[in-house]
Amino acid sequence: MKKEFQIADRWLPFEIHPDTPVEGVLWRDYFPGMNPDLFFQQLDDRGKKMGVRFGPQPLMSNSRLAMEGGEFAKAHGRYDAYHAAVFRAYFTDCKDIGDRSVILELAKEVELDVVALDAALEGNIYLPHLVETRRDAKANGFSAAPTFVIEGYGALSGAQPLDTFRDILRG
Repeated sequence: MKKEFQIADRWLPFEIHPDTPVEGVLWRDYFPGMNPDLFFQQLDDRGKKMGVRFGPQPLMSNSRLAMEGGEFAKAHGRYDAYHAAVFRAYFTDCKDIGDRSVILELAKEVELDVVALDAALEGNIYLPHLVETRRDAKANGFSAAPTFVIEGYGALSGAQPLDTFRDILRG
């Protein structure tokens, strides 16, 4: 008999490097000895097999505004489109997602109310939620993104091959 699965997802924001300066920092300065060009070339090589492209992103952006924007998008039913736009802007187009104008441009692209988002960002409306989810993640031992929590299995951190999930779900 074939197992039936009910899959529900809930995306929670998690700043991996909350100490990143607002203006961002070059990868090579944050991680001395890292070769960002090689790192992103390897990501691109792996990603292109799945139709995902990675550009030579030199900057590790402060992601707080992007994540606050994500919570705004979630509250307005546009999270998936926003998330995809932010991913593409940062990893493919090499834009600085710590730049408010970039976030507002992406919001407009996915048909969010840019004026309302700008006001939410100005008022740090979603910042307490970011702080709370980071605290909860740390309290539960999570330190990487993405982290998947699978009922009956536990946590799985980092990008994983699809077969890993298939194996876990087949149990």
